Amino acid sequence: MRTQTMRSVSILLSAIIFLGPAATTFAWGDDGHQTVGKIASLRIKPRTAQRIAQILKPGETLANVASWADTVKDRMGKTDPDADTNAFLQDVPHNEKNREWHYDDLPLGCKNYQTCTGFTPDNDIVHMLNVAIRTLQGQPDPNHPLSQRNALKLVVHFLGDIHQPLHVGCGFIDRDANGNFFIVTDPVAIKQKTLPSDRGGNQLIIDNERRNLHSFWDFDLVTSLMLTTDKQTSDTLGTFLRETVRPDSSWNPRGPVDTWAAQWATDSLGQSREQSYSSVKVTGQRTIIVQTRDGKPVLRDGKPVTDVVYDITRAANYETLNREVVRRQLAKGGYRLARLLDAIFARS
Repeated sequence: MRTQTMRSVSILLSAIIFLGPAATTFAWGDDGHQTVGKIASLRIKPRTAQRIAQILKPGETLANVASWADTVKDRMGKTDPDADTNAFLQDVPHNEKNREWHYDDLPLGCKNYQTCTGFTPDNDIVHMLNVAIRTLQGQPDPNHPLSQRNALKLVVHFLGDIHQPLHVGCGFIDRDANGNFFIVTDPVAIKQKTLPSDRGGNQLIIDNERRNLHSFWDFDLVTSLMLTTDKQTSDTLGTFLRETVRPDSSWNPRGPVDTWAAQWATDSLGQSREQSYSSVKVTGQRTIIVQTRDGKPVLRDGKPVTDVVYDITRAANYETLNREVVRRQLAKGGYRLARLLDAIFARS
């Protein structure tokens, strides 16, 4: 599993080297997260909408709070004028690893989340989504104390994250006797050989170093969908997807609410295996120097920080095929967020 330090390096790579100085590394980006929130706001029941309005501040919506969980990642210990946000930032002992709450690195060969032994730490996205759900149900977790408002913001955000396939599925890299690299999917082989992960596609480089596979899913595919549908904002895209994408029966969760997150992780793992990685081929390995936004090397103990990345190729129609996957995943995330919120507030 990736360490916190390496995850931070991966974030720098995505945001600085491959995306350019103006970008940020948020799953789906703001547009994708806000689209999920918008769809949910159009699907929730009136009673749910009333309860949400009581928790959020005036002017806040499911869409415009959807990226809050990303904005606090790099601000732990700092102050904020908003009381709930400030409480979260000041609670360093409980929240300092909140960057790790947004994903899970499941081998592509795992059948489901529940049986992927050794790859589901207790602060992964499934566990933390359930913590936020229980908090909203009036059952706060002493190990992760959250206000109702912060818990709601986390639920909205995590529903977006868990439907981005590369926040669940992960490649692990090996090489054969001839020196050729390849992606290993078998969780047993991965553990036996302690293979390095690609950190949800963050280490897989496309298009001559300009960006990585993870950022391609976060930003490029969402932008591509907005362009092809002629929807220039997350608000109009969310409304469009609500009206044009018909929910499939498989989108409906089964059983108790506390099992839904694991079901959704399993679903996204399948999308990652069958779509995100389907035509990806690793062509080489390189060691690079991680840089800051102004192009200076990141230093640790006075020495430049380096990281290992892998060049990849993909099918020529990769964007076209996966743009449609993103269309469904955003619509699915919004639909399931609405179902979840309706279930949470059904008896409140």
